Amino acid sequence: MPIEAPAKPLLLLISLNQEPWFDEMFAPLIDKILAKAIMQRAKAPNAVRDALLENKPSAILITDEALTTREHAQVWDTVLNYVREGGIAVCMGSFSSFVNFLDIKPFFAKADLQWDVGVYLRETVTLNQGAVGIGLSASLPACYRQKALFLKNVEDAAAWYSYRPTSEEDSEDSDIGYLKGQTPVALAKVGEGKLGYVGDVNKEEGSDTVVLAMCGLSA
Repeated sequence: MPIEAPAKPLLLLISLNQEPWFDEMFAPLIDKILAKAIMQRAKAPNAVRDALLENKPSAILITDEALTTREHAQVWDTVLNYVREGGIAVCMGSFSSFVNFLDIKPFFAKADLQWDVGVYLRETVTLNQGAVGIGLSASLPACYRQKALFLKNVEDAAAWYSYRPTSEEDSEDSDIGYLKGQTPVALAKVGEGKLGYVGDVNKEEGSDTVVLAMCGLSA
């Protein structure tokens, strides 16, 4: 009797404000997802609710800023219920490019997180092994350069990557402290589940690896 291949996990993309160029720009990531999971996309509020009721996904990617607006506040509440019950949701894609900075703090506050908008710049960031664990760190880039919208007020245990100046840089730049405590990549426990953020705006290859890892799809 032939052995059946294990069922692929279901990954839901919530894309209520999807940009027409999204699929082209994120084609490498989509290809990697499809190699490991079944991908479903919701482009309307009702589609999100139906997807969560009919087939509970193993993870959700929030690909744009729509859920930070008043118009879609109820959808965000629905997603947070899914997370608190053990699900995984990650804000990524064009989220950081189009979100209104004033909406970030109240958006994450609904998840009982103090995360707020930080700096916006291009910098090399280093993996925080203490946040991801020894096992997972082996599948993630030790460091990579990205242009990103950072978050502040993120606990070290949730900050996957951070800027770590060399001793020479620290001594040369007395203002380097403004980056301390900020991160472009975070994953925090919310209820029984996890909520993540990837602030990369240029879709670096390293961020693809990070997104897959957050969704439990590491190589």
